[in-house]
Formats: sequence, C-alpha cells, structure tokens
Amino acid sequence: MSRGAALFLRDNLEAFAVAIAMALVIRHFCLEAFRIPTRSMMPTLLGDEPPLHGDRILVDKYVYLRRAPERYEVVVFQFPLNRSRNYIKRLAGMPGEWLRIVDGDLWASRDKGATWTIQRKPRGVRERLLFPYYPEPLREERSYDASANWHADDGWDVDETAGRFGVDTDEHGAELVFDRRVAAYNDTDHGGGGFAVGDVRIRFRLVVARAGEMEVTLQEHGRAHRLVLGAGGSAAVVALRDGGEHRVPVDVRLAEGMTLDVSFANVDEQLIVEISGDAAASLEIPFPDTPPAPEAPRRPGGQGVPETEPTDWWDHRIALRATGLASSVEDLRIDRDLYYNADYYERSADREKAPDYVWEIPEGHYFMLGDNTQASSDSRVWKRAEFVLKDGSVIRYLDPTSRSSQDDPLNPHPVIPAGPPDTEVVVAADLDGLVRRFTKGDIEDCEGQIVHPFVPEDHLVGRAFAIFWPIHIPRVYRGPTRVDLIR
Repeated sequence: MSRGAALFLRDNLEAFAVAIAMALVIRHFCLEAFRIPTRSMMPTLLGDEPPLHGDRILVDKYVYLRRAPERYEVVVFQFPLNRSRNYIKRLAGMPGEWLRIVDGDLWASRDKGATWTIQRKPRGVRERLLFPYYPEPLREERSYDASANWHADDGWDVDETAGRFGVDTDEHGAELVFDRRVAAYNDTDHGGGGFAVGDVRIRFRLVVARAGEMEVTLQEHGRAHRLVLGAGGSAAVVALRDGGEHRVPVDVRLAEGMTLDVSFANVDEQLIVEISGDAAASLEIPFPDTPPAPEAPRRPGGQGVPETEPTDWWDHRIALRATGLASSVEDLRIDRDLYYNADYYERSADREKAPDYVWEIPEGHYFMLGDNTQASSDSRVWKRAEFVLKDGSVIRYLDPTSRSSQDDPLNPHPVIPAGPPDTEVVVAADLDGLVRRFTKGDIEDCEGQIVHPFVPEDHLVGRAFAIFWPIHIPRVYRGPTRVDLIR
C-alpha cells in the first residue's frame, strides 16, 4: 500500500472512530431515540400495537442534570421493578409530598394532609390534554352521525350535519342542551369508561344578527358555572358550593354584525374564558371555594355514586341559552380534560395499603401516571414480591399479578414450585433486571402484592420532548404524520 493510500485510510478511520465516539457520548448523556411499545400514553403517544404504528420519540437526557423534573412532564425512566426496562409516563407526584386523586384531578399536600392544593396543569399541557369529544372523538370517527345529540327548545334550528346551530328567540329565551354524557377517554373512546367527566371545554363561533344574550353553562356535580355574553355586558360566573355565586366581569358587549370565537372551559377547579374576533378577552378564574382537604370518591362495589358525595355527583350538563338573540353558532366543539382514574387502583391493589387514594411520596422519589388512565400500568398498580432466603438475602421482583388490573387478592404470595427442597426457583428479573436462581430449600419466607409505586430519582432517563416518526410517505407509509412536540 502506498504512503498516500495509508494516510487516506488512517484519516478516514480516525474520523469514523471520532464520529462513533461522539454518537455514543450524545446517546449516553444528551439525546436518545425510543419507541413507544404500548397504549398506556394514548392519545398523547401511540403504542406499537396493531393496528397502530407506534411513535418514535426523542428524549433529552441532559435536562435533569441542569434542573429538577417538573410535574406533568412526560418522562422516560427505568422501571423501578426491573431497571433493565424503560417506561414512559407523565410525572404526577413530586418528592416529599402526599398525592391524592380526586374526581380525575391531582391534589398535593406538603403538611402531611392537613391542607390540600389542586395541581393545575400549565397552559401548554392543559391545551394538549383537552381531547376532542364532539363532533368526533379521537378514535371513533363519525360515531355521532346516527342520532341527534342535542335537545333544542323552539327557537333553535339544529343542523348537525352542517355543523350549524341557528337561534332566533324573544325575551323568554330558548335552550340548546348536549344530550350525551361526556365519558373519560379510553382507547375505545366515548363508548365506555364508566366515568362522567365534568372538566370540559366548549368552543364555537358566534355570528350575531340581532344583539341579545347568550348564556353558556358547564355544570359539574350540580354546580352550574356560566359564561354570560350580552349587549349590556358580559361575565363569567362561578357557582359556589354554598349556593352563592362569584361573578367576574368580561370586557365584551354583543352587537349586531359581530363575530366572536368563544372558548369556555371548566378545568382543574377554574374557569377559563378566551374570546377573539370583533372583541377579545382572556381570563383564568380559580374557584374561590376550592376545599383544602377534598374527600376522595369511593365507589362501593364498583357501582354508581361515591359514598362521600351527594346524589348529584354525576349531574353534569352542557347547555347554551339564548334570550332576545338572533345568531348562528358555528363550528361547535366539545373537548374533555384528562381524567385520572383512582378506581383503577382500587380494583388492582390491596385497598388497605393506600387508603383514600393517598400516596405518601418519599424524598428523592416520583409518582408516575399514564395518559390512557384506564389502561395504564403505572404507579397506581405497581407491586412487588420478594423471597427472603435463609442466608439473610432478599430477592425483590415484579409481582406477576401487578401486570393486570385483575389481581387475585386470595393469592397474596409468590408461587413456589412443587417438588423437593432442591427444586430450582428462578426469578427472571429482580429489581436490577438480573436473573436470580436458588432452590426451594433456600427460602425462609415469601410475600407478594407489596405496593411499590415510586420511581427513584436516579432511575430517571430524561424528558420526552418530540415525536419524529411516523411520517406519511406515499407508497411507503400511508398512515398519518405524527411529527410533533410532546407536552
């Protein structure tokens, strides 16, 4: 080989080696791609399960070296019951606090349960977690086409096919009511779930032909919160628990020929008003009577109304009432907030080990929840089993019953194989992901269904921040493009 060829080969090998080294450094410390394998984060992230094509995401592995994790971030972490596996969930509970799930929302206490504060989502997260429900839920296209979905008084002209709701009424008024229950999201969408969602948003375009008054009502558990838009003035009204009202003025006055884009939401114990078009307003109104220590709903026998709540617990309602108004309501949409399901925990773990759905999170640990809350293996359901050996060592591993919501409370112990004392027992993966082998005669004691809900800080891999695949490519991949930022 000539000297020139040798130099050329050496230079290219050096460049190749440096590129590989840099790629490994970047992957280890900065940035790594992951594939989403399951449905637990739907609809935020799609799992790689037929007929879905799983999302591929980018994870910032350096971010938590610069700052502490923040609530509601989507996090990749080593599964605390098998560190060789990576999980992805939304960070729900912070170190050193008590966490509680109440009516789909998160509450936290820093004084051992003496007072509780609702954990409201940041604006970007809140917008992402308001999932479409009407006119089409996320995963059931055209599911509302077969029947009427609104009850209308005389004065309303409803054309759901065209997406237009016209109204012309006198001073007696006329009401338009959404004639369906808003159900919590699951991967079969609005057709199931069993949980009525009161945290909802309604959006529409209001085209005014004759000025009057439009009142929008979002009723949750019998409390009717209202947005009143009128020619003489407007206001957002919070219905208080004692029967009173808290009224906040909105700087909008209806006028003939005016067009407004209206958004009115009841989310995380606050009203959110956003109006644009010929007039503009933007308000976030926290409820002034948010209770300091909310009672957790209990569902006796998995049925109906919680023991601790009045009979109007499921009394939810979405309505528009026009008085002395002629207008059209166009592009009307209803969105539902993410509803965290505490009842899933009750069905899948020992109730006595987490009374009232309260988790006391140790310092240096986090609590994780999946967005597909009714079908997610997350901190609510993780349990471990353990063998105590005669030499004093303890082998801890994922309890097989924690992989399903159908746990068997009558079989609380790990299964020990039948046979003589020298029968081999194999734990396929302990908490560190290692295979552990011993004999039946080595066992001193065993226990199963031990609640193990928390993720240690050193298990955090990084923050998921972007979806980079799939991309629609004609003749290669015909599905939708999913490139997006993750919130």
